[in-house]
Amino acid sequence: MLIRDQIYGDVEFSDAECRLIRSKSFDRLRYISQLGFASQVYPGALHTRFQHSLGVCKCITDMYKAVVRNNPDFKREGDLELLRMMALVHDLGHLPFSHAGEELEGITHEERLAGLLEYERKNLILAHSYDIEAWDLVNQVYMADGITYLSDPHLISLHGFMDGFLDADKLDYLLRDAVNCGVGYGRFDRDSLINNMTVIRNDKGIYELALLKEGIQALESFILARYYMFSQVYFHPTECALRMQYGDAMRGLLPGGKFPDDVRKFLSLDDTKYVRKLRFLQDNPYVVVFDGEFDAKVKNAIDRKLGKYLICDVRRKNIFRRDADDNTVFIVDNTLNRVIPCSEASPILRNIEYTSVHKLRYYAEASQAQELSAEVRRVLKGVV
Repeated sequence: MLIRDQIYGDVEFSDAECRLIRSKSFDRLRYISQLGFASQVYPGALHTRFQHSLGVCKCITDMYKAVVRNNPDFKREGDLELLRMMALVHDLGHLPFSHAGEELEGITHEERLAGLLEYERKNLILAHSYDIEAWDLVNQVYMADGITYLSDPHLISLHGFMDGFLDADKLDYLLRDAVNCGVGYGRFDRDSLINNMTVIRNDKGIYELALLKEGIQALESFILARYYMFSQVYFHPTECALRMQYGDAMRGLLPGGKFPDDVRKFLSLDDTKYVRKLRFLQDNPYVVVFDGEFDAKVKNAIDRKLGKYLICDVRRKNIFRRDADDNTVFIVDNTLNRVIPCSEASPILRNIEYTSVHKLRYYAEASQAQELSAEVRRVLKGVV
């Protein structure tokens, strides 16, 4: 079956994949928004986890083919089939309004995945299943856990295609979110980045994704795209305010104030069930009275004098590496026969290697916003 995608054009899916795509669990993703409440800010951001999951399948296919082309010894029968199935199912566990629900639930969509895969076991078909059920294999490789996974170095190497710094999930959502939000921030040289992907063996003898030196500029554009999208879109103050209100609203709408653990009941929940009941979407009562980069002195001063009147929101995202012990992307330079961290190959990446988007915001009820905004400015005069 061919499906026309707005980013990649025609994308082909096998009969086995179509069986999953037509399943109840996957069809539900049509009604789970990709970006939570971002459409309240960017009206075009109405795309769904359904579209994204199909796109991730296309990305992981292109990645694997490029890696095999650049390192033919990596290829093993059944790899691509397994990777594509992982890509399709990776978001099945999302709650209504995607990540907004996780802040209420306290568990991630990945932690819900195993139960959903087992529920859809008849719709998960792999020709090469390593003598275990297909749903179990997919879950083990995606979650990086399980006897079959841990006993096979090649399976361990496949995990990074879906959960690494350069993974298929990020490659799709950056471009897709940018296109639908109508912004230019998330654009990067996707083709060059993918076509220069290869693998190297780490200290444990396991293959890891790496990049040929010809792709270094594409990597720079990818990392900058992440920085801009988190700074300008994913951490937009209005969307963040709506996300905070979502938790309180859902506690009143859900039986017992929590989402059900039962798979059948869970699959009956999507955005459409609640969107008309979330009153704050029509009348957001909160206004931003301070929006800046995180500063501990500023936070302490505002909290001390105005904390009981304001809602504080701190958001942080490491764009590349958290610290020197965190993973990096290695560059393969075949001309000089060396492998080096990308920060050594790029002065741009060296300068932004540990950069994070770290926001400090305060919100007030609209009726008090003007007065409290003035009070915040007075407090800041004694700090800045």
